[in-house]
Amino acid sequence: MMQKISMRKSNAPNISLFTLLFGAIVSLTPTSFAAELAGGFEIVQLADMSWDESSDRVQQKVLYGNPAEEGLYIIRVRFPAGGTSRPHFHSQDRFVTVIEGTWNAGIDASHDMTTTTPIPAGGYMMHPAGAVHYDGSRGGPVVVEIRGFGPVSTTGVDIQP
Repeated sequence: MMQKISMRKSNAPNISLFTLLFGAIVSLTPTSFAAELAGGFEIVQLADMSWDESSDRVQQKVLYGNPAEEGLYIIRVRFPAGGTSRPHFHSQDRFVTVIEGTWNAGIDASHDMTTTTPIPAGGYMMHPAGAVHYDGSRGGPVVVEIRGFGPVSTTGVDIQP
């Protein structure tokens, strides 16, 4: 059974990662902001991917596929300033590229953001299946692009001191 984990900004209400990945936010399918061209090509411009800049919640947009279904998926995730995920792991490898800001990645269950590795825009990280990690922003807003093969599940783990 998947344990709920939350991605949140300090002093903000918790939301479950399951809700984040597969809830109403997933309804923002690429067709809602992609330009379709002849021959099946699609273009998504950065300006078309508007985020709610006033929100203190982690936001997500699916660019391609569906993490809950078999096959390739590509999603963009925006962490607000100070927004983090709690320790968790995924059932499949995930490939993360930092698009905007500096993303901070921790590779244990401590959730100690002061021990994370900062990865600035343009940087990349691979999360191996089953590897516990946590991540987010220690400064301003951060946008990452996550690619993987579904279906993928996310399992939260208890914070370890």
